[in-house]
Amino acid sequence: MVDCRIFDNKGFTICPQCKVHYIPVLGERPEGDNRCVQQIFPNSTPEQREQLITGLCSTKCWNKYLGVKVDDE
Repeated sequence: MVDCRIFDNKGFTICPQCKVHYIPVLGERPEGDNRCVQQIFPNSTPEQREQLITGLCSTKCWNKYLGVKVDDE
């Protein structure tokens, strides 16, 4: 599995929507473990797993990035 994340010079993930630099909640995948994120972290939330795949930092940024309109945001 190839992730699409962008990293800064310190190794932090950069959210493609809001440009915040952060460390994903789940940390990083174990080195050499190419299983799907869902298999490695089966009890994590979709938002936590998406941080490792796309780099989007939150559900709010995910919705903005995809153009999803949500009334309570």
